Amino acid sequence: MKIALINQPICQVLPPGLSSVGACSYGLATSLAQHSENQVFIYARQQTVNRQLYPDVENDYVDRNIHFRFLPSPKSDQILSKAARGFYQYVPFAPIFNRGMKPAPSQANWRYPGYSRRVAQDISQFDFDIIHIQHSSQFLPAMREFNPKAKIILQLHAALHPQSDAAMLANRLQYADRIVAVGNHVVDKVQQRFPQFADRAATLYNGFDAEYFTQEKQYKSDAQSVKRVMFVGRVTPEKGVHRLVQAFNSVAKRYPNVELLLYGGMGVGLLEESFPMNDQALLQSMRPWYKNYIQQLQDLLDPKIAPQVRFLGSVPYTELMQQYYAADVFVFPPIWEEPFGLPPIEAMAAGTPAVGTRLGGVMETIVHGETGLLVEPNNPAALADAIVQLLENDALRELMGRAARRHVFNHFTWNRIADRAMSLYNELLS
Repeated sequence: MKIALINQPICQVLPPGLSSVGACSYGLATSLAQHSENQVFIYARQQTVNRQLYPDVENDYVDRNIHFRFLPSPKSDQILSKAARGFYQYVPFAPIFNRGMKPAPSQANWRYPGYSRRVAQDISQFDFDIIHIQHSSQFLPAMREFNPKAKIILQLHAALHPQSDAAMLANRLQYADRIVAVGNHVVDKVQQRFPQFADRAATLYNGFDAEYFTQEKQYKSDAQSVKRVMFVGRVTPEKGVHRLVQAFNSVAKRYPNVELLLYGGMGVGLLEESFPMNDQALLQSMRPWYKNYIQQLQDLLDPKIAPQVRFLGSVPYTELMQQYYAADVFVFPPIWEEPFGLPPIEAMAAGTPAVGTRLGGVMETIVHGETGLLVEPNNPAALADAIVQLLENDALRELMGRAARRHVFNHFTWNRIADRAMSLYNELLS
């Protein structure tokens, strides 16, 4: 089978330094390429290649039986993007053109139109059986135009935003033979919003690389040892880091022998990419957090507890894996509908129990009372209670950690996800 995976244009797809969807493209492709009957290609933008690590990569590169095609986006895309961003950010009447709502840029027509056609044309010369597009619905019309016989899959890594024009999205989705999403909750939203495509929708979860998690965790039972609470993810309001900091003030007073380690980039995301723009009450409550977020986090910390909290930024993946093993409790407290969330399954793969919020994909990866604990979002007190419950009970922490490791190895390795993908591909081709 000849498979083309179209990476999201903003994401790096070569390790190390894989970013969000890029890591998913690479993980899925690596497992698909293990099947000898498969030829797997990944398409990505030349501009995303790390030139310090890959100075000689131009159009073609082969690694682990994956054929990478790096195509440049034309200058016209850069000019259009710059102009559109200026309009989007500074023109106050922009919402007039979108039913009174500021549109989400990720699905906008001005996102890489030249690049999408360039990729579609390049793909047409290889006669692919399956074209698997990662999240960017803008690619669909050109992909179908240049590849009329191929089976095309669009994989959604987040819900299609309520503030995006439904007619525009429906016009794109008609060209997809399958619409897969990284969680059942995203599939449900697609089926509700686009009932005409309900029978095309299915779930295809993300996964983790089991090769990094071969060792068994050594659980601490020494009451004198410092316990580690860990967070991994972008340090941004929708991830609920401010609620974690508020909760930790309480945790450290009740269980002083503890530290909080926060790993992840400090770039704050876009409000309109995370929350429905027609919920004014929600927007008003969230908008203040999107200004000077890091400083607000520092201000939330009790000065006596601040030395026990460390913002560690992004670290190499191999180092992050070891930190998952060293952690006692992993916390992932988003306050938006997190589509999937890779960090919780990676932490659980290391045998670390997870605490999360009852939203989106977190409820599909953490099994409450078995692999960790789930609490209501935006509730620092409940979050603190769950963390302390695990810190104070060594036996429970180990029991849940071992169950967590079994659970994710049974459901979320990239090999298992690739098997599911192959099943979907074969259904289409038959």
